[in-house]
Amino acid sequence: MGAARLLAIFLLGGLVETMRAVPAAPFVPIGAAWLGEASAAVGSLEGRVVLAPPFQKPRPLPVFKNRDFCGAVVVNESLLVGEDGGLQNAAVLLRPVAAPAVTRPGFVTLDNEHCRFTPHVQIAAVGSELLLKNSDPILHTVHARMGTETLFNVGLPVWRRVVKRLDRAGVIRIDCDVLHTWMSAAIVVTDTPYVALTDGSGRFKLERVPAGGYEMEIWHERLGWRRLRVLVSRNALTHVEVIYSGAKIR
Repeated sequence: MGAARLLAIFLLGGLVETMRAVPAAPFVPIGAAWLGEASAAVGSLEGRVVLAPPFQKPRPLPVFKNRDFCGAVVVNESLLVGEDGGLQNAAVLLRPVAAPAVTRPGFVTLDNEHCRFTPHVQIAAVGSELLLKNSDPILHTVHARMGTETLFNVGLPVWRRVVKRLDRAGVIRIDCDVLHTWMSAAIVVTDTPYVALTDGSGRFKLERVPAGGYEMEIWHERLGWRRLRVLVSRNALTHVEVIYSGAKIR
């Protein structure tokens, strides 16, 4: 059964976004033939997050300290856009409408590599452990905030390793406080297991999602949150396209 076509247009604060879901070829989950009818009640959701012109790609960030090691500038990763407008590092979250989803805590890493945090954006389940490390021969710090609240602020000489538990859902913003003003990262801590991060083409895919209605949230560090409802149909692949306007980028 194909997914129904959905069209939603939002006008928020002068930004126009288009989100649509279109039917695609039937999707048969792996193992459905022998796992039984209950296991077959799943579908898939794929899509693309796009930034529409007009916009300007950000310039490289100037380096003010440790230039002998870091160089004069570093790449600005806060807005990575492909040639066709695909928006990288947008977090996609699905929350079931009918009942809360169950997450499984994991283990994620935030490193310092050549004067930048890596990965720049990542997603982690609530309760996951975060390993903080420093692969550079210079001192860094990891100052993590949720909103205006500091969650932790850790000094990281090259030899130090620190593990922190991510106990609350939300977006954690991270900076380096030793005058490395260009360094930043984000961790999206989620209470749902149905998550994805867009690639360099702005694409994502979620497979074997239980059929039903979902609140879909998209977050980007410069463009903020966007929300809509989607229906994942049994044995179907639903396509969603989200178009941000670049006219009023933060």
